[in-house]
Amino acid sequence: MKEVLQRVKEQLEQAFEEPRSTSLDGAIRELERLKASAGDKRQMIEDVIQAVTHARNARMELAEAGDESATNAFAEAYRALDQAIESYSGVDNDPV
Repeated sequence: MKEVLQRVKEQLEQAFEEPRSTSLDGAIRELERLKASAGDKRQMIEDVIQAVTHARNARMELAEAGDESATNAFAEAYRALDQAIESYSGVDNDPV
């Protein structure tokens, strides 16, 4: 699951750099498949899907005007993906 999230994050970064030539539709489909097997993390994946969908919808706005709200949509999706990846990392942050 972590690998899928990392791949989607790379696609998001590419879409931000090249908004006219990169679609996020495939990334959203991958996340939908991931959600089906996410178990107790299903809501988190749903939140990631929503954030990536907002970024997809903001792509052309970003390409045309470099609008701040479009940039914010990508930033939100990036943070959501980072948090989801971290949740699958299994890092124990409890002090010993």
